[in-house]
Amino acid sequence: MRDEILDRLLKGVYPVGSRINEVHLAEEIGVSRTPLREALASLAQEGILDARPNRGYWVSALSEQEVRETYPIIAQLEVLALRLSDLDELALAAPGLVALADDMAASEDVRDVQRADDAWHANLLASCPNGRLREMISDTKRIVHRYEHAYLGDPDTVRESVEQHKRIATALGEKDLATATVELESNWKTSMHSLIARITGSPDGPPT
Repeated sequence: MRDEILDRLLKGVYPVGSRINEVHLAEEIGVSRTPLREALASLAQEGILDARPNRGYWVSALSEQEVRETYPIIAQLEVLALRLSDLDELALAAPGLVALADDMAASEDVRDVQRADDAWHANLLASCPNGRLREMISDTKRIVHRYEHAYLGDPDTVRESVEQHKRIATALGEKDLATATVELESNWKTSMHSLIARITGSPDGPPT
């Protein structure tokens, strides 16, 4: 049910800033109000919806400030996780990372693109021995998950991201950790600038 509601939000059925009519939504999906509210509460915890006590749920607005503050944090956390990982294990994972990048390139639906991207990053960090760090990354990513749909729906952005993913994998296959971390940080910066441009309607400048 959560995914079905999320799909409706991503397709613009409920525009940013609009109120969710729980009665109508429950009828459309064919569920009772109780499980619907549980699904809406879950989306509110992820920041996709804005929960207002005794008033219901609104579709949260995209925030340029939140993007600027959060994306660099995720980048540095992932870079740290990569540096803590065993280099031999990273090299062995490289072919699989290339294959996942190809899956991302072949995906046509934005949800499939996001799943492929999530799988790629999960496999990239799978050998990090610091479980708490991986948990922090996962928790922080929930904040920006809804933003990813905004730029992963752009074919040009997806192509650029796929190429960056492949460069990271290639560097790891060659056990070149320095290049891999630079490319990983660049990947997050590119995503940040692309997303800010979509939010503001104007170029944010080239990634630095």
